Amino acid sequence: MNKKIVGTFALLMIALSVAGFVYAHWSDVIYINGTVDMGSLTFGFTSIIMCEDGKMMADGTILKPEPKDVGSVFCELAEPEVDPHVPDKTVYKKLWITITNGYPEYVAQCTYTLDNAGTIPLDVVLYCVPEEPVDTLTWRWYDGATLHGFIDLNGNGSHDPDEPVVINIWFTGFMFGQIDPCKSERSTINIHIKEPAEECHTYRFEIRITASQWN
Repeated sequence: MNKKIVGTFALLMIALSVAGFVYAHWSDVIYINGTVDMGSLTFGFTSIIMCEDGKMMADGTILKPEPKDVGSVFCELAEPEVDPHVPDKTVYKKLWITITNGYPEYVAQCTYTLDNAGTIPLDVVLYCVPEEPVDTLTWRWYDGATLHGFIDLNGNGSHDPDEPVVINIWFTGFMFGQIDPCKSERSTINIHIKEPAEECHTYRFEIRITASQWN
């Protein structure tokens, strides 16, 4: 008789468990909630400090101002951008440098500021010249310091000794490294037109400066 009662009770408990009823069970629940507000990385030019020209002398020094007022250089910032977290600061994505009436040994210089307008530190990591669009000159870095715009006579994309360099570009001041939020660094781009430059030509270049998240 006892065995039958125990067996019946066990079957009843199994049936109640299958039906979703837990006998004499206490429970409670707690929660973990959170939000993650992401920072922002906004990089750009903020100001032009100097835009002037000169002449490259035989010893490699730059005579400024150019003794004969022939050529001219104009520097301008374009494409403004505002970081969503720092609405009171505007940076610019492009720096335009326009040389008019250039000639061999003419030198143009533009000093500007690079600014971190975002909320996290950034590292300036790369200066590159895009392969496209193909223009009059082919551009390559020499020893990672000087950018040569040369006439690619054989079309292989490399700078061979017999291919004349028309324009040299190099940077002074800040070029690579970290910029903290709300901070800026000063840099100067130097553009030297060399003897092989041809009359009545328009030479174009684009240099892309890449900044990445600091970590």
